[in-house]
Amino acid sequence: MSVLISPEQLSQEISSVLLFDCRFDLAQPADGRRRFDEGHIPGANYVSLDDDLTAPLAEHGGRHPLPTVEDMQALFGRLGIERGKTAVVAYDDEGGCYAARLWWMLRYCGQENVRVLDGGFTAWKDMGGEVSGESAAPVPVLFTAEVQSEMLASMEDVRDRTASEILFDCRASERFTGEEETIDVKAGHIPGAINVPWRDLVAENGHFVSIARMADALAVADERSIVYCGSGVTACVNVLAAARAGLDIPRLYAGSWSDWISYEENPIVTGS
Repeated sequence: MSVLISPEQLSQEISSVLLFDCRFDLAQPADGRRRFDEGHIPGANYVSLDDDLTAPLAEHGGRHPLPTVEDMQALFGRLGIERGKTAVVAYDDEGGCYAARLWWMLRYCGQENVRVLDGGFTAWKDMGGEVSGESAAPVPVLFTAEVQSEMLASMEDVRDRTASEILFDCRASERFTGEEETIDVKAGHIPGAINVPWRDLVAENGHFVSIARMADALAVADERSIVYCGSGVTACVNVLAAARAGLDIPRLYAGSWSDWISYEENPIVTGS
């Protein structure tokens, strides 16, 4: 099954899927909900990165800690997702990065029928899709996870990896080199990482690039590879792209850079 769905496909399948609006703004966390209330794809429910897709902050775990499996099960159950039976579509308007976080969490919990709307909310409107201001109340169900543990990497996995386990840094190049860092308290990257920015996988119009370009960018990725970003959110785009290109799915270092630097003994590299 494809990991993406076009606006045209969604318009044909909208009655048979559960829709989740994942729009968010790191600088203004309440803005996503405001935009949802102003208008969204009919039938969608809002899912917040901060409130739903992130665990409480701790000493380690990064800026957006991954929720426990128990908390993910509870969330997905509240949202009406029944693993193996419910078709899910997630969207945002930020290049797919927040929708990809929900996609990754569902896939990690064993939900295979989940896709991201290519082009997001803007593409839906550009197609002439209907927009609604009404909220749909989800019908809670029991969600029982079937954890795909091979999709997740720990800090120790990153620290102790072998030379054959390729590490991808999915942040912008200036953050990778350490030339610019406006989010985290330390600049640079994890030693041995190669830079494949997630933004390179999304075109200026918000649609994902072609399968050929995805495959070229991630050609050396395999199931032993590990991807990370600043806090484990945008790197989900690279995981989704690998799946879209038919490559082996790399592991996600969920804590990512913001977790790595929380350990004083971990080394940091700057430059290209």
